[in-house]
Amino acid sequence: MTKKLHLLTFILLINFAFWGTLKAQNVGINETGATPNSSAMLDISASNKGLLIPRLSRAQKFLIPSPANGLMIYQTDDTVGFWYYEQNKWVPVMRSLTFGSGLTGGFVQGKGNIDIKKSGVTAGIYGNTNEFPIVTINDYGQVTLVAMQKLKDNDTLNEIQSLKLSNDSLYLSKGGGVVHFKSQWRTTGNSGLNANNNFIGTTDNVALRFRVNNTWYGELNPSNDNLSLGYRANYSSSGYSNIALGKDALSSNAGGYYNTAVGWQAMYDNNSGSYNAAIGASALYNNTTGTYNVGIGFEPLRSNTSGSYNVGIGFRSLYTNTNGTYNTGLGIYTLLYNVGGSLNTAAGYYALGANTYGQYNTGLGSYCMSANSLGYGNAFVGYASGYYNTTGYYNCGLGYYAGYLNYTGYYNSSIGYMAGPNAAGYSNTVALGNGTSTTASNMVRVGNASITSIGGIVGWTTLSDARFKKNISQDVRGLDFIMRLKPVTYNVDVHKMYEFTGYNDSNKWEGKYDGEKIKTSGFLAQEVEIAAKEAGYQFSGVDVPKNEKDYYGLRYGDFVVPIVKAIQEQQVQIDELKRQNQELIEMNKKLLEKLEKQTLK
Repeated sequence: MTKKLHLLTFILLINFAFWGTLKAQNVGINETGATPNSSAMLDISASNKGLLIPRLSRAQKFLIPSPANGLMIYQTDDTVGFWYYEQNKWVPVMRSLTFGSGLTGGFVQGKGNIDIKKSGVTAGIYGNTNEFPIVTINDYGQVTLVAMQKLKDNDTLNEIQSLKLSNDSLYLSKGGGVVHFKSQWRTTGNSGLNANNNFIGTTDNVALRFRVNNTWYGELNPSNDNLSLGYRANYSSSGYSNIALGKDALSSNAGGYYNTAVGWQAMYDNNSGSYNAAIGASALYNNTTGTYNVGIGFEPLRSNTSGSYNVGIGFRSLYTNTNGTYNTGLGIYTLLYNVGGSLNTAAGYYALGANTYGQYNTGLGSYCMSANSLGYGNAFVGYASGYYNTTGYYNCGLGYYAGYLNYTGYYNSSIGYMAGPNAAGYSNTVALGNGTSTTASNMVRVGNASITSIGGIVGWTTLSDARFKKNISQDVRGLDFIMRLKPVTYNVDVHKMYEFTGYNDSNKWEGKYDGEKIKTSGFLAQEVEIAAKEAGYQFSGVDVPKNEKDYYGLRYGDFVVPIVKAIQEQQVQIDELKRQNQELIEMNKKLLEKLEKQTLK
């Protein structure tokens, strides 16, 4: 009977409480009958009891249909604790921080605040496990602090008033100051460093890589000895022992090794090329498999793909070279248009600049052999020497503008200012001296029109060996030819000779025209030519012009032969006259003897 009475009383109390809830502004549950706080819909108070809210497992938590924001439960497994629902996800109520080596404590109290991230929470590990505290944030926003350094705090309660992670720095504050970590590395600058202990890098054999805006900006790699710095510089970290400094330097490297690329897009396309050095923007830009190349300056060897053993130093030196090898270009635009030519050496502005496939050429001096395209085996030294040579081969020149008018000729040697052929196409010539011009092929010229003396200790030797002569005939004209010659005296018109050969007559020097004052004895070549023809004699002493820019000449040494022949002929006549004279003497003697006998009678 008593049990039934107690049950009835309980039911009546519940109904009374229910109807009271409906009618009252708020409800208070307590043992003292105190009025509930006006700001609370439900005010529960007790001196030795608590409030139990629903206790669910993690799986049961996620089975609650359409939870409302603010709904709270106590999770009994996994991450145990109070959870509340907010903005479409369950969020844990952080209870405490865990810090030290596995120690717990330092409960967060109402004095301070915790500001880990200003915009949301990202799961991850923040800090350096070897030197600095770690802040670990899990997917639920829970924070774990593991400190390698002791917190310097004199507060006996060890209260942490403030914990902030700002600008990559972790700050713990208390009372009137800030608790910090002595070995913390600041991004705004550091002081009091010990070079033996403080450094930027790793303490294990792992590459140190750099990023800007989360994009590759280089690395120091101990496994392959690659060093790179710059946007996408050797960003695949391929090959080994490579150095790439600058945006896109060695950007496409796939397996090349021992390369040095310094500059914007230096060796950009390199694939497997090795042992190359490229210093300067776009140096060796297109190199893919070429090896042992050196490019220094802006875009040297830019188009090189497979060419090897090339050296290009200077603005766009060897710019279009693709597969040429063993070339050396020193200076702006040297070997600029070379494509496949090999074993060329050029030094000086635009030296061998137009060369495409010519080989074995050497051009030293600005504009030296600048027009050469296919010529080979040429060597010129001096400003603009060999300037117009295009396809000529095996020519050489030394001096300012030496051999500059040679275009297609070959085997020409030009030594001296503007010395050399005076027109295109001559071959096998030698021009020695300032302004000396060869006017036809197979010609040697020594000295210009101003020369007044050429000499030596001994006379000039003309090679003459019977073993190398054929069609020998004694048809030399003597007196008949010699008697037709007209010896004269004259003065050389030096001005007119320079004008005829195209020599720059504006150049002046002392005694340039002194030769015009000298009275010279000799013959006129045209008259000698006529005399030989009239005598029916093919005289080799007349050097007949080979073209309109050539002039007459006389080989005075060749006059010796017809003179000897004339002397011989004259001697025959003398001998005949002597014989005839002797006969006359004998006849006179006989006549005198006969007259004497007749007189005696």
